[in-house]
Amino acid sequence: MQKIIFILPSLAGGGAERTVIQLANSLSEFDFTIHLAVCSLDGDKSKLVSEISSKVELINLNCGRVLNAIFPLKKILNEENYDYLISTQSHTNIIAAFSKKLTKVNTKLIFREVSTPSKNNKLKAHKKVFFKALVNFTYPMAEKVVCVSNGVEVDFREYYGYKKSNLTTIYNPVIDDSFFEKLKVPVEHKFFNDNNKVILAVGRLTEAKNFGFLIRSFKILYDFYPNTRLIILGEGELRPDLEALVQKLGLSDVVDLPGFDSNPYAYFKYASLFVLSSSWEGLPGVLIQALASKIKVLSTDCPSGPIEILDNSKFGLLVECNDQIGMSKAMQKAIFEDYVKYSEADFEVHIQQFHKASVLKQYLDIMKPLF
Repeated sequence: MQKIIFILPSLAGGGAERTVIQLANSLSEFDFTIHLAVCSLDGDKSKLVSEISSKVELINLNCGRVLNAIFPLKKILNEENYDYLISTQSHTNIIAAFSKKLTKVNTKLIFREVSTPSKNNKLKAHKKVFFKALVNFTYPMAEKVVCVSNGVEVDFREYYGYKKSNLTTIYNPVIDDSFFEKLKVPVEHKFFNDNNKVILAVGRLTEAKNFGFLIRSFKILYDFYPNTRLIILGEGELRPDLEALVQKLGLSDVVDLPGFDSNPYAYFKYASLFVLSSSWEGLPGVLIQALASKIKVLSTDCPSGPIEILDNSKFGLLVECNDQIGMSKAMQKAIFEDYVKYSEADFEVHIQQFHKASVLKQYLDIMKPLF
């Protein structure tokens, strides 16, 4: 039986972690032994443990930071002699490469790039130079570097000046039968009634998600349409700032930040509109899931992913990042005016790209030389 190990910093509840769990769970249905290693499961870092299949063995490296994982990971690689190590996120990929280099095993590497590096890399100038050198040293060691969108692949090659030919794009497997079951779960919230038009957003309360921009844009809409409401599901370091903004704008009764919910998809059927307000992404899975649920969707045209997911506005609305007037007008258009129209046949062909079966076939194809 072939053996594959995935590695993540934690299971804290983000889209990247969910995608890896989805991949691990899916591959465990084949004739593979699947392990999932994480650097820490302390506190909030274990939020998604319940989503891991019983067929996947969870390994806690218990090393805290990713940087500390080199030797614990090296030890496991030597002991288990995996066929493939699949790593996600740049820092983790670099550490995985060094761990493998310290072993004598023939484990092959697959790295996954899940965000737009030119936007996501917040290192200071001299550290950026060093990090780019590390990427160009370690990433050629991988059999494949899987970028989660065409936008990420283009940005990665340009940002790092990357010359090797091992880059490829494979979308994330965010749609399967279990997703449609999660959609059906009932949810109660004070905003859900026949009078309100509820706008829903989902994501970590971080800089990338740009929820402050969404709240300010919603304020413009609310002033004209007092029956509108906004729910932002998620948790993160910017909660105090966002709560202060809500209070400052006098929106405390009409904007709610309930926190993390392991099944945000159940909210889709009660909302009038799903909004993604991000400044940057890789391939926002929650936008795909909202689209698949048939809720109206609106997104910033941020790098990278939304323009591919919505096929240049064919399946939803796109607005420029940080354009508050544009965002408020687009929310008004989607809820109160004419929304985009498309054929069911075109939609089904488009959404199949993000289904588990389609994505798994592509991962199995890049591993075929071994299996």
